[in-house]
Amino acid sequence: MFKNYFKTALRNLLRNKKFSAINISGLAIGIASSILIFTVVQYEISYDTFRPDYGRIYQVATEDKFPGGTSYTPGTPYPALEAFRVKFPQITTGVLYSNYGAQLTVVGPDGTPSKEKRFIEETGVFFADAFLFNIFKTQWLSGSPKVLDQPNNIVLSKQTAEK
Repeated sequence: MFKNYFKTALRNLLRNKKFSAINISGLAIGIASSILIFTVVQYEISYDTFRPDYGRIYQVATEDKFPGGTSYTPGTPYPALEAFRVKFPQITTGVLYSNYGAQLTVVGPDGTPSKEKRFIEETGVFFADAFLFNIFKTQWLSGSPKVLDQPNNIVLSKQTAEK
């Protein structure tokens, strides 16, 4: 029975080559579009869902207008953080500023920078306050987030400390 259906389909395909090519290419484009749309929607829905309380975390973007056009950058200027905290006391805020490709220099015990222990951190150096760790839960090997309340203190990941 299926053999007869395949023979009939093959005959129709060979008899109407142009219409068959149009229909098959339309079907292929439709399937490819559906898969692409599904992949994009799945990515957008699953973005940052691995974090606890991901539904309560928002990112603020800044719109920069230039004569050549408009660009959007993640984050806001540092003074805006205090304005957010005053205007919206019910939200927990954290500030995060990054500087990609920054050079890190290890300072010796006498306070002088080491010439041998300098390296470029490609993934970035992040400047943040202690509120950041209220939003992004982190496992601490030593210390606490309160170390960022004081100036000139740092928090290192295990990998960066070993480096």
